[in-house]
Amino acid sequence: MKKAQKLLLIYVLWTLIGVLSKLPFMAVQHSALAEATASELLSILVHGLRLDLAIAGYLTLLPGLLLVVATWLPRSSWLSGLWKGYFIFVAVILSLAFVSNIALYGYWGFPLDTTPLLYLRTSPADAFASAGLLTILSAILAVILTSWAIAKPFSTLLYNKGTTPVSKKSFAGKAVVSLLLLLLTAALIIPIRGGFGTGTNHTGSVYFSSNMAVNHAAVNPVFSFVESALHHEEIGTRYRFMDADKANHLFAALTDTHLRSEGLKLATTRSDINVILIMLEGFSSYIMDGGKAGLHGVTPCLDSLSRQGLFFSRFYANSFRTDRAIVSILSGIPAQPSMSLMDMPQKTNRICSLARTLGRNGYQTTFYYGGDTDFSNMQSYLVGAGFQRVVSEDDFPSHLRTSKWGVHDEHVFSRVASDLQSLPTSHAPYFKAIMTLSSHEPFDVPYQSGFREEELNAFAYTDSCVGAFIHSLRTRPDWSKTLVLLVPDHLGAYPAVIDNYQLWRYEIPLILTGGAIRLHENIGTIGSQNDIAATLLGLLNIDHSEFLYSKDLLDPSIPHFAFFTFPDAMGMVDERSFILYDNTSEQTLSDGSAYSDTLTLRAKAYLQKLYDDIDSW
Repeated sequence: MKKAQKLLLIYVLWTLIGVLSKLPFMAVQHSALAEATASELLSILVHGLRLDLAIAGYLTLLPGLLLVVATWLPRSSWLSGLWKGYFIFVAVILSLAFVSNIALYGYWGFPLDTTPLLYLRTSPADAFASAGLLTILSAILAVILTSWAIAKPFSTLLYNKGTTPVSKKSFAGKAVVSLLLLLLTAALIIPIRGGFGTGTNHTGSVYFSSNMAVNHAAVNPVFSFVESALHHEEIGTRYRFMDADKANHLFAALTDTHLRSEGLKLATTRSDINVILIMLEGFSSYIMDGGKAGLHGVTPCLDSLSRQGLFFSRFYANSFRTDRAIVSILSGIPAQPSMSLMDMPQKTNRICSLARTLGRNGYQTTFYYGGDTDFSNMQSYLVGAGFQRVVSEDDFPSHLRTSKWGVHDEHVFSRVASDLQSLPTSHAPYFKAIMTLSSHEPFDVPYQSGFREEELNAFAYTDSCVGAFIHSLRTRPDWSKTLVLLVPDHLGAYPAVIDNYQLWRYEIPLILTGGAIRLHENIGTIGSQNDIAATLLGLLNIDHSEFLYSKDLLDPSIPHFAFFTFPDAMGMVDERSFILYDNTSEQTLSDGSAYSDTLTLRAKAYLQKLYDDIDSW
């Protein structure tokens, strides 16, 4: 069993190296961490351990296999050389990552990614132009010393104890040892993946603070580099339909972010409006009364609310996935057909967001989700977007985590209601964003609605939870200054067969209700999820000019349209026509009007400009 002990020792050493690497980072970048509390500094090591364990898992895979080989082969110079060469090679790679991360963070403000490779590949001279000779020599010395410090423990604890002696065990004994080693090696997938939950490890898995420098200090730079390399895409070279000037000209005609001079829809002053945003998993116009499914009674709460406030009946989802929808809704940025911004922490930390804008205007901002916020890198985005607090499944007692995805919607809404109840009489206005999850497969909801289809039963359950929550809000003394927005993330689960190339696939409701809304109106203005930010901020009389892709749906003086994407394809709808364009086949589906060619050109310009902007962030 000595080989099993060696394998565990190797894993512990790699983990310890990852943990200790944060100490010199914290020392050198102390100015960036000046506002961090002592508790946060300690938490850097605790929260960062997750990615340290993951990298240790990766680095222990090959030693695990080599130990299996060593069980059957006698001591040999080539095997010993392979052992030493592996640890020296990895020590150099780790030292390059650690030193580069420390040196570059002060300039870039985000953990190590593939950007240095881009500079070295395109212009090595320019890459080193800003560094003096002393700086370069110091960095080289730091890499050498760090490499030695990393490799030394393995040399002392492993090589000298004979990692590869011939085993004197019988064939059966060797087989048992080999099987144990293989099982232990296979078990490394657990820390590599990040546990047994639905979410897997991301850079944002270790984010825990509203101070981004603290979060960055917790990141293992090797992990962030590998993540960036695996997700890297030449964004600026995608979807080149026309020259830049033409695209910019067409784009400018489609966007206008000026602030309306009046906000006629609110029943009270705008300075103290409380905002609650509810994002509904998988809901759509399709399942509501009057929808294309011809159903009745699935969403009685939404149906009722659509008649009690502002109901945008010609509204569209930006995409087909929750991660893309959340960014569209909260940051006003259209979804992309070939990637997800939420998977790019280096970019999402820089983009505008409702939480950050409202926070600057005195709002308390909280995000509620009953699931794992590490899934799809959600935690990284939410913290980077400026949410002062994120409530997820870990904040609920274990006996409430009865869904595959975490905590059912009724308990999440109860938590929001409880938090509201505990607010002091005099409090700052709040912005609370809620993402539901119970209407996601496997639809294991604690509810019986009378619908035999489990999908419809799940939708009815979440709708009932929303209804109970809205009822509780109406009993609050601040209901008259409360604005509630309800919007699905995307059509999902129903019908069973969903065709991406059908316009109804993207049709969703947007409802603005609450005591602060004084008009009940069905509004036929065309829009999509990325327009929510400008519309809300326009109502609150808050500048939204930084939300370049978001349009105020209540401003009749600007062009209104909806834009949405799905894998390598996109669609655009305005008052005159609609198009769906497949980039792979270069085919356009439309209503056949001559204007559809113009709309296709505008959609292409819009997407091209979107990728240009994302590339520059």
